[in-house]
Amino acid sequence: MLLVLLACAPTDLRIGDDTPTRPPRDDTAGDPDTDPIEHLDDTGEAPDSGGDSGADTDVEEEPDDTRIFNLDAVHTVELTLSVGGRQGLDSDPYTYVAADLVFDGEAFPDVGVRIKGRLGSYRTLDQKAGLKVDLLEFGGDGKLEGLEKFNLNNMVQDCAKVHEYAAYGINRMVGVPAPRVAYATVTVDGEDYGLYSLVEDYDDEFLQKNFTDATGNLYDGDYYLWPDGNYALVDFNDSNQQYFQLDEGTDVALADIQAITDAVRAGATFAGALGSLVDMEEHAAFVAVNAWIGHYDSYTYYSNNYRVYFDPARGGQAVFLPWDPDWAFYSATAVTSFYGTISAQCYADPACNAAIDTNVDYLDANVAGSPLATELLAAIALIQPALTEDPKLETGRREIRACQDDLFDWFNRRGGELDRAGF
Repeated sequence: MLLVLLACAPTDLRIGDDTPTRPPRDDTAGDPDTDPIEHLDDTGEAPDSGGDSGADTDVEEEPDDTRIFNLDAVHTVELTLSVGGRQGLDSDPYTYVAADLVFDGEAFPDVGVRIKGRLGSYRTLDQKAGLKVDLLEFGGDGKLEGLEKFNLNNMVQDCAKVHEYAAYGINRMVGVPAPRVAYATVTVDGEDYGLYSLVEDYDDEFLQKNFTDATGNLYDGDYYLWPDGNYALVDFNDSNQQYFQLDEGTDVALADIQAITDAVRAGATFAGALGSLVDMEEHAAFVAVNAWIGHYDSYTYYSNNYRVYFDPARGGQAVFLPWDPDWAFYSATAVTSFYGTISAQCYADPACNAAIDTNVDYLDANVAGSPLATELLAAIALIQPALTEDPKLETGRREIRACQDDLFDWFNRRGGELDRAGF
């Protein structure tokens, strides 16, 4: 079945085009100013602004990062590390070293590069290292179509090589802002590292694209790792909330985090103080997606891989955002066993639980036949040649095909599985 569909899969797709409308919220239905999904016309292009305005043709063209996040082609990323850069990453993998970047033939000198990934996905430069690229780390001013940073994920834990693409797309289907994904082949100092997913970063550029007010505080909630390999999962409690890392915004000494922790400790519910601090409708959608895609390593089920944005346009309410869904579509995820404090509160709250059900029902009815499913077929067709040539591929090609087939089976069977699990 998959082989037949692949033969018909289009490749000229922009990521997120024609996404089905999410289940409406009472306070935002029909309001384009609060809907993070870009509205496109039937051609998949942004509506025409009205033709030639007579403006000066010498005006600098606006950045268009849809040139990056599309399925037109697999991008090429060439990185040349500075003298001593490789040794620097060997000794301190999470500190940026200088490098020259050539992206699809366009040169960007003096960018920052560091290794990305920790427990599970971490690989050294002698292996298939995940990488983060910061174009401005060393004072450069050359953004890539407006992008300051991007991630090159090695996909060593993604057996289908499209799980990230699928998971983030499903989040967007119910209105949860999520990074976009493309694909690239990577070389480092001339050595072929094979195929990577190219993932949008959470930064001020992301906030500006997805929120009407991008001046709020954005926190990284990933686990804190000590040098000896022990780690602490980060959540809203007094024992480990200090490990939240401020990525964007103003340092308020975690006062916004502390307010939620205090409310949880006091037994507040979404009907009371907790509801004024956390956007209930958005969190219900966030929980619904984590359950529907079986994202074991998410905030909902492991208090990991997430961001929290305190949105001024929502009166400072917290909005939860997904990250690193390479463990999505994991059938053994216990969907009624919650680890994340706020997700557990949401599931226990009648109104929040009802909102979860609404979003789950929507996904049951829409994912299998959605434009996202068509995009996934196109992505699979697009990356197949690069996978065949990947010298550092850790997943067998038969396993990749089986995981891709299972993903489409998942779309059709997931609703029944959640019903049987008592979700």
